[in-house]
Formats: sequence, C-alpha cells, structure tokens
Amino acid sequence: GTSPEKWTALRRAPGEMGFIGDQVESIRSMQVRQVLAQIISLGMIVTSALIIWKGLIVATGSESPVVVVLSGSMEPGFKRV
Repeated sequence: GTSPEKWTALRRAPGEMGFIGDQVESIRSMQVRQVLAQIISLGMIVTSALIIWKGLIVATGSESPVVVVLSGSMEPGFKRV
C-alpha cells in the first residue's frame, strides 16, 4: 500500500512546495527585490550627481565648473618650500 504522506504530496498544487520551499522562494524574491532596490539607488545617486554637475555648468557658464589642482602651483608661496 501507499502511505497517506505520499497522497498528500500528490494532492498538492504544482506551485505549492510546502513550508521549506515557500521559505526558500520568499528569500529568493527578497534577494531579487534588494538587488533591484540597490541598482535603483545607485542609478539615482549617479543621476543626481549628473544633474548637479550639469546645473553647475549652466549656472557658471563654464565647461568645467569644478577644477581640482593636483600640483602645488596654486598654493600660496610660503607653503611651497
């Protein structure tokens, strides 16, 4: 004969995997959501930085509104020794 456990397993709907399967599936969907949220956040940061940069270009009328000088040429004379 067949045990009752086998019959309950056969009666389940195809999408129904039991408690452990449901937990694994929910963890997977949470990971997908978290990854998507992180990608969207990164995109928002990059986009807002670009908007600020373009806004500075428009506001200053300059092609490069922020300039970083790496050499010591712009430092005051007494600092350069």
